Amino acid sequence: FYFDDDGPFFQKEAMVDSGLEMWKRNSNVQVGAFPRNIRYLSKRMMEAGKKGLTNSIDIITNNVHGDSGATYPAFTPFCRNFTGDHVEYNYFTFPDYNAHMLLPSGSILHRNYLCFIWHPAFEELRNWVVHHKTMPDDMTVSTLVSHLSGRAPRTVPQKINTFHIGRRLTEDHLEFYSEISANDAPIPNQYHRRLLWRNPNWAKWREEAINSILNYFGSIHPGTVGWCAGTQYSQDHHKHHYECKPGVPSLNMLPWINEGGVGFDHCPPNERVTNIVKETEKQMQKTKEEEEKVSFCPDCKYKNFISCSERAKYLIEKYNNNPFEAKINTIKDDGNCRKK
Repeated sequence: FYFDDDGPFFQKEAMVDSGLEMWKRNSNVQVGAFPRNIRYLSKRMMEAGKKGLTNSIDIITNNVHGDSGATYPAFTPFCRNFTGDHVEYNYFTFPDYNAHMLLPSGSILHRNYLCFIWHPAFEELRNWVVHHKTMPDDMTVSTLVSHLSGRAPRTVPQKINTFHIGRRLTEDHLEFYSEISANDAPIPNQYHRRLLWRNPNWAKWREEAINSILNYFGSIHPGTVGWCAGTQYSQDHHKHHYECKPGVPSLNMLPWINEGGVGFDHCPPNERVTNIVKETEKQMQKTKEEEEKVSFCPDCKYKNFISCSERAKYLIEKYNNNPFEAKINTIKDDGNCRKK
């Protein structure tokens, strides 16, 4: 289990109930909640990567066991010195699908991989990491492990909608749904360390680093398969191929911890997690019933600017409110959104 000393730190439901259960079923790869995408500029790489990702999705959705010996798609060749291949490091999003590396926080890796990471054969690579301006240990380890396993990492959600079981929904603060962390832990003090990413050349250096690493290995895996593969929550997207909606699922949406879902039968069921899922379903039903009782005026004006329904939609998308919370918080902000 890995976390950066400055976080972010994710909630127990995301890391243990979701992440650890995913890793138990995929212990031969890196599992994490902080994925990054590498954008291809070469048409050849784009086509090869898209084909490989599609094949990977098929394997996952067919519920193939991790140790089944199934043939996974070949890695996409990276020919920097011969064809001038170059990739871009996309640090704007954390995609469930088609990510090519995992940042350390919230990642899980079998300890046996440490023997390979510290093997004398990779001493040159470790020395390069130490002396590089960005010290890119994250992308180096993630790329190395994918080549050792012959497979892409698996991604899990950063946040889980718990419906605040045992707590009143209206007592929670929006800060709970912050863009960075979804737990109650305080944000670590970062002033004790020299934050390299604040350097204006950080993005350029990181991009140079990933190109150097891929040139060292000569290829890159087809991309990650999202947590929602094989479920109704997996959606086609014209730009990113696929995506998982909602971005903050509840535990009963995760296929590998729900009976009949993709990956569920790869491990004995965890009774504690199963009980939490059942409790979540009860809370969801209660929330739905409460939502129906809310006197909400969707077409009324929120602070004379936008409609109340648009404000509620914003809270759902931006702060991961569920529909009931969004309506309640909208009414609290502007009483005009209460149906007269």
